[in-house]
Amino acid sequence: IVLSNPELKIKPSQPVLNRAIGQSMLLSCQVDTKEKNLVSKLEWHDPTGHVIRDHTDRYSALAGMHTEDMPDGLALMIPVLQTRHEGTYNCSAKYANTEDLSKTVLIRTFVAITWEDAPEDQNPIINQDYKVRCKVSANPAPLVNWLRNGEQLQTDNHFVVDTDGLIIKKATEEDDGVYTCRAIVIDTGELAERNIHVQVHTPPKIGDMKRDEKFTEGETHSIQCLAHGKPAPKFTWIKMSTSADLSKEDRFTVDENTGMLTVRGATKDDHGNYKCVVKNEAGTDERVVNITVVLKPRIVTLKNISVPTDKNAKLSCSASGRPLPTVHLDPSKEETIGSLIISSILRTDDGLYECIASNMGGTATKMGHLTVEFAPSFANTPMHEAWSWHDNPVNLTCLAESIPNATITWYSKGNELLRPDPNIQTFGNGPISTLRITPRNIKYYGYYKCKAQNTHGVAEHKIELKEAKPPSEIFQAKLEVITATTITFSFVGPAESGGLPTTHYAVQYKKSHLDWNFAQNKTWPVDSPYILEGLEPQTVYDFRFAAQNDVGFGNWAASHHHTMPKRSYPEEPRILSTRQTDDDVILSPYSDHYQLTWKVPADNGEPIDQYTIKFCPVRKVDDIWTESENQCDTKDLSSSEHTLFELRNLHADTHYKIELRARNKIGYSTPGEIIIKTARGADPPVPASDGPALSSGAIVSIVVASLFVILIFIDLSCYFVNHTGLLWVICEKTRSRSKTSDEDAKLG
Repeated sequence: IVLSNPELKIKPSQPVLNRAIGQSMLLSCQVDTKEKNLVSKLEWHDPTGHVIRDHTDRYSALAGMHTEDMPDGLALMIPVLQTRHEGTYNCSAKYANTEDLSKTVLIRTFVAITWEDAPEDQNPIINQDYKVRCKVSANPAPLVNWLRNGEQLQTDNHFVVDTDGLIIKKATEEDDGVYTCRAIVIDTGELAERNIHVQVHTPPKIGDMKRDEKFTEGETHSIQCLAHGKPAPKFTWIKMSTSADLSKEDRFTVDENTGMLTVRGATKDDHGNYKCVVKNEAGTDERVVNITVVLKPRIVTLKNISVPTDKNAKLSCSASGRPLPTVHLDPSKEETIGSLIISSILRTDDGLYECIASNMGGTATKMGHLTVEFAPSFANTPMHEAWSWHDNPVNLTCLAESIPNATITWYSKGNELLRPDPNIQTFGNGPISTLRITPRNIKYYGYYKCKAQNTHGVAEHKIELKEAKPPSEIFQAKLEVITATTITFSFVGPAESGGLPTTHYAVQYKKSHLDWNFAQNKTWPVDSPYILEGLEPQTVYDFRFAAQNDVGFGNWAASHHHTMPKRSYPEEPRILSTRQTDDDVILSPYSDHYQLTWKVPADNGEPIDQYTIKFCPVRKVDDIWTESENQCDTKDLSSSEHTLFELRNLHADTHYKIELRARNKIGYSTPGEIIIKTARGADPPVPASDGPALSSGAIVSIVVASLFVILIFIDLSCYFVNHTGLLWVICEKTRSRSKTSDEDAKLG
């Protein structure tokens, strides 16, 4: 049998393999033959000749390598290549148990480029020497060169290349940029680059700021600490007296990026020195600021005082604050003291006094009371006399003004009223005291004295109790206005009022042929219209008059004998009007209508049966109101009960003359006249109507009738559509009765 020549093949197939330390490595060994079954004892041998076995073998595990079977071959695996693995490795096998096969490969190791100390961001300090660190290692040793911003760096006195970096002499901000550290290993052909960002840092510097700040107590204040540097510095505020970081304290807020210190609700404890500290990677700076807390004024003491009249009074007010309020300064205390001195004090000096303390922080006020003590006085007791009659109780009252309050006692006829008298009662003994007297007889009338006393003196006041009587006879009664049925009187009062004011006047009247026992009376309150109505025309009457006070009526007097005039036409109606102008023109609030109202005049013996209203447009010519021709309108009101009529279809902004006459069967009265002016603009027109407007009763009747018709219509609809409703119920009852009668007949 002729066999082909078998051969071992190692992949990778290079006889020498250069590999970097730390890498993983795999070598495969295969027999190049078609008779795979004739191959045996396929093995790998290390440089010392030991057989390398699988990972379960102790020696292989210690050597850091092992073998694994592969299809058609055997693999040598080195998970982490180390320097000790360098050398010649041999792959061997037997073929047909007679021929020995062998193949070798040389493994050489080298150290790859490694960046041992080359940070990608580095920051020199301005004006200082700085080494841009770039420590790189490799085996074989690498060559290192530098680029700046992508261009080859030219070394000089400013840039000096060192074995582990690039030295920058006295760095400036112009040295900022991207520096490239490039390492090359020629033997292995390895190339590596590290980009290093260089930014020259500048130490922080605090700018101009105030050394002294003033805060106002209770308010919110801020201080700005400004600084520049690269990179942007961080700010810290320190209270120097306590070394406290204010960013961690209550009421304080610190913005570490802007340097803003905010103090909320400043207190007096915030007074002192504060330090602004700025810091970045290049250095620190600090500045001290003195904060003065302005304390708002406070009134410490202001006492109320009491001083008798004619003495000297001194009100003292002490106040605190920072700076001290601008008043009199007492150096022994952190207070300001102000004094108000009043000499020979008067009662009018009594009252409230305001102490005002102020500084730049604000103003404080407080009220203090000065009480002026004085002896009793009855200056404001108006009662000097009192009146009573016929067991009518009366009160005598004394008001004693004094400080302190006085005690009041009562005297009569020189004797203090001590004994109990059921007709004399005392209420209160100061500062108000009332003596209630029920005069049963004449002995209770006379002078009563109230006596007030306090620590500063005594005062007395007398009140005379007099007996009141009815007024005397009326001095005169005048018949002012006489119509056929009425008389208007005026009176000249009685010469003696009886001690009390007149409250009423009365008339007693009768027909002259009758006795006074058949007379009639009429009473009027004082200052009211004294009008007697209901008299008969052409009749002779006797009149007599009397005045009345709280005691009663005086005697009848001032008699009159008068014959009433005959019946005649009514008196002139008095038109009621408002809103008159200076020329007696009445302004209507409406542009097209006016409500005319009047008072019913005296009918002079015959009832009024008609009112006639005439209204005409007028204009003033030579100060005389002249009617426009053929434009007058007349309205007749047949009912005498009318006192209101609405004139309609008037023109806007127009003067009208209105005449009102009353008529009885004797004739027309003289007219009552007014001039009105309608308003500008156009109100909705009011439909004209000669007849009176519908009464409220007629309107209610129409509404009720309408509702009744609607209800009937609804009930009919329910009957025909739904078989419900009142009509349906009535019809059903009728049917049921008829049906019941039929059934009864059938049963019978």
